[in-house]
Formats: sequence, structure tokens, C-alpha cells
Amino acid sequence: MTKLKFKKILPYFLAVLLLILFIFLRFYKISSSLLFFNDIGRDFLVLWNWQHSNKPPLLGPQTSAIPFNQSAIYFYLLYPFYLISNGSPYATLIALAIFYIVAFILGLYLLRKQPRWQNSLLIVFFLICLHPQYIIQNRFVWNPSFVTPFLLFAFYAFLALRNKYLKEKSLDKVLSWGFAMALALALSFSYSVFPVFLAFALMAVFVFKKDFWPLAFKTIASLALANLPTIVFELRHNFLLTNMMLTREAMPQPASYLMAKLEAITSFVFHLPNVFYLAIFLILLTTIVYLINKKKKLSFDLLLALALFFLTLIITLLMPVAIQAHYIFGLTTCLFLLLAFLLINNRWALLILPFLLVFWLKPAQLASYFAPAYRSVDDSLACARNFCNSHQEALFVAVQSDFHPYHNAMEWQYLFLHSACDLKDLVTNTADADYLAVVVEKSQYEHNKTAFNELTIFGPSEEIETFSCQDDLEIRLLKKIDPL
Repeated sequence: MTKLKFKKILPYFLAVLLLILFIFLRFYKISSSLLFFNDIGRDFLVLWNWQHSNKPPLLGPQTSAIPFNQSAIYFYLLYPFYLISNGSPYATLIALAIFYIVAFILGLYLLRKQPRWQNSLLIVFFLICLHPQYIIQNRFVWNPSFVTPFLLFAFYAFLALRNKYLKEKSLDKVLSWGFAMALALALSFSYSVFPVFLAFALMAVFVFKKDFWPLAFKTIASLALANLPTIVFELRHNFLLTNMMLTREAMPQPASYLMAKLEAITSFVFHLPNVFYLAIFLILLTTIVYLINKKKKLSFDLLLALALFFLTLIITLLMPVAIQAHYIFGLTTCLFLLLAFLLINNRWALLILPFLLVFWLKPAQLASYFAPAYRSVDDSLACARNFCNSHQEALFVAVQSDFHPYHNAMEWQYLFLHSACDLKDLVTNTADADYLAVVVEKSQYEHNKTAFNELTIFGPSEEIETFSCQDDLEIRLLKKIDPL
């Protein structure tokens, strides 16, 4: 094989290795390590209701920072996988993995005439494969898990759009619409990427000047299209969400001060032990950029990645919102792009990777991904199926757990429905059933002593049965009694 041929096939050989690594780290021991819990249960309930009502949802997941929902396109993406898998608890994981794999392969194909950009995508995907929060939140899927491929598409579209703009002095229609739609979709899946959205807007003003406004119009139009179901909901319900956002008090953000944000970024974005290590990393990063610039003028792609990262970081630190683990995908994507283009520009940048990977690849960290869950999917399904096989009466469900403070049991609601229980909604109508199944997970339940909201809504009751699934998982069946 000639050196030229080897050079041509090398990226695709590396791509195959990365795909194997990606799949392994997302699915190894998933049946025992996946905790089917809370937001996953919420998503499956929406998909179940869609399947059995034939009415697609108009609203996506609720947000934790503002009283407004994400776009329902999140559920539209998941629904085909839910149907094909017959409601498997792994449907969303499969959907996410296929989404990333298809996006990666498509990206390599679209960038085939730009070897430099194609190589950067390989590096970015390598970092995606190994980053702790990506592994964690690809093995426990929710809407923010999907934003990175959209942001990557927007970045490379911006690069290509700028290059064509320099030659033609006008915006390429396909690239500008592609950039606008990718950015709009990222924001529609998670508002946490707003700092990246704003950073792109600032750079577009600088790069395209007077032609920024047509690009802004396309982005607004793309946002409207991506959020069309929400717009329909608002028109139907007299702008309920908008009024709530304008009149309801914002949720408190106790950890939104600067030091708390820096600590969260250090932990979630860089996965470093403390802010001191973050300072060392930023000094190392700045030194390498200085050395590259001293040797030769920084290329535009590196400048763009550099500007995007630091603008996003600054905006993130200035926004009055606390940083949580599922808010970091925007900034982390920018970090990956910056590292990728640094590595392409100068081999000294290789010093940065060991600095990060030594923390990302610690044996204890790797082992934590595959550790047995609080309760496995198989145990949870078996418990729900065995109970539903012997209980045909209409009932509600709640949960008492020592693992979390939530009692609405969204995950158990879905598992009961999936197991053919005649489950009713306790919140909408307490008259629909006379029985309440309280799932007790590694916790203590004492009738008429244990108290939480769902028990209060259900009303006075007597305990009529204890259904044991395993040593630390049982179901207490309560029957409603008439109050004196």
C-alpha cells in the first residue's frame, strides 16, 4: 500500500476504532448499570401517551431554570425508536447512540474535501467518546444529551459559510440555512446552549457585518419552525407559558455566584479536581496559543474556535444561572473544538490531552460507568410485571425511596403501564381508582406515619397487602377508605 493511499484511508480506519470505543462505553453492562429513573420515566410516559392517544405532544421537557418548556421535537426524534423497540427501556439510549453515529459519519462525508476539518472532527469525536459527562449522560439520556452534533454542524457550516463569503461577497443560501437550522435545533433541545448561541451571534456580526441581518432572519425563522408545536400550544392556551415566564418568580439559583460557577465548570466541563488545576490548564492553553501565534499567524478556524470558547465561557459566567451537570454540553463542545484545532496547528498542544485524560481515564472513574445501578432495569421490569399480572384493579402509583426525594414515580408509572396495569393519573382525578401502590425502594414505609404529597392527595386509606419483589424492593397496596 502506498503512503498516499494509507493517508487517505487512515481517517476512516480511525473512525471505525472510535465508533467501537463509543459504542462500548455507552452500552457495556448497560442492563445492570442503567437506573431507569425520574426524567427517563417522564420521557417514556410522554411517548406512551402519544402511542395510545395518537396525539403528538405539543410541549417538550420542562426546564429547571425558567418556567418554559423545550421544543417537542425532542419527543419526535425519540418516538420512532420507541415504536420500533416496542417501548423498550433502552429505546432512548439506542436513539441517542444512532443519532451520534449517523451525525459523525455524515460529518466525515461532508468534510471529505477539507482534510483539516475532517481531522478536527475525529479529534472532537475522540473527546466525546471519553469525556466523563458525555458517557454518563449518554448512558442516562435526556434532552441536553442531543445538542452537541447540532453545535458541531453549526460550527463547520459557519467556517464554510465564511470561506464562501470571502469569495462571493454574499451568503451561500444552503450553508446559511444549514447553520441557522443547526443552531436553532441545538437551542430548541436545550436552552442551556444559549451562551453558545449568543457567542455565534456576536461572531456573525463581526464576520458578516451588514449581511448579519439576513442570517439573523434565517435563524429566527428556523427557531420558529423548530418550536412550531410550542407556538401552536401557546395560541391554543392564550400564551400560558409566556405569561408564566413573565409573571412567575424565577427559580432560585443559589449557586450562581462566580466561584460556584468556576467550581462547577471545573468539575463538569473539564473534570478536574479543583479550580487550581483549571488555572494550570488555562495557563497551558494560553501559552500554546501564544507559541502558535508567534510561529505563524493563527488560522481562522483556530481563531473561531478560540473566540467561540472564550465568549461562551464569559457569557456563561455572567449569566445569573447556576451551572448543573446537564447544562455543560454547549461549553464542552466549544472546548473540544478548541482542543482539536490546537492539535492540528501545533504538536505542542498534545501536552494538553494527557493533562485532561489522566483524570478522565482514572480506573475508578471508568469503573463507575459500569457499576450496578441502585436497581437494575430487569429487576424493575420483573417487579412491575409480576405485580400487574396479579392485580387487575384500577390503581395509582407512588414511590418511597432512600435514593431520591421524589414520590410521583414517573419511572414506575411507565413500568406499570408497560406491564399492562390499569394505571390512572393521581394528579388529574383522584376518583379514577380506589387503590394506591406505594413502591418502597430500600426504604421504610409505615402506614399513617410516612407522609408525602401523593398520600395526602389519595386520602385516608388502609394497607391491605405487601407485595415483595426482592429483599429491598416491595409494593405496599393501599385501599381508599371513606373518611369519618
